[in-house]
Amino acid sequence: MSQEDENKIVEMLAIIYNAVNWKKMKTSKNPHDVFNHRVRAASRRGTIFEAVSKLANYFGLQSLPTGAIRIAQQLRPIEQEVLNKLYAEHIPMSMLAIMRAKEMRDERRKLRDENNNSEEVINLA
Repeated sequence: MSQEDENKIVEMLAIIYNAVNWKKMKTSKNPHDVFNHRVRAASRRGTIFEAVSKLANYFGLQSLPTGAIRIAQQLRPIEQEVLNKLYAEHIPMSMLAIMRAKEMRDERRKLRDENNNSEEVINLA
């Protein structure tokens, strides 16, 4: 599997991780542990779409961001390799995705702050 494909998997999982409302999750366990265990369990499905659907169901998600679905669609030609990798390497892949999810949130927050600051400057003018 290429590094580009691994990056796609991480990005897809990060998008899914960020779609979960972790504040509503009623679990006494660490969210990282919950996520990586559910990634591993979902990876036992027959196709990548089934795995993504199962992962969404585990977290009570009725839909997913389109970015996650686009990436899943791109990974379909190698879906068995993807599913096997997620099963065998669920902890590092999940942690890479969680780290990427945090980066994505920070990027959105920074962009939102920049937009708010520019609106304040416009309002002051």
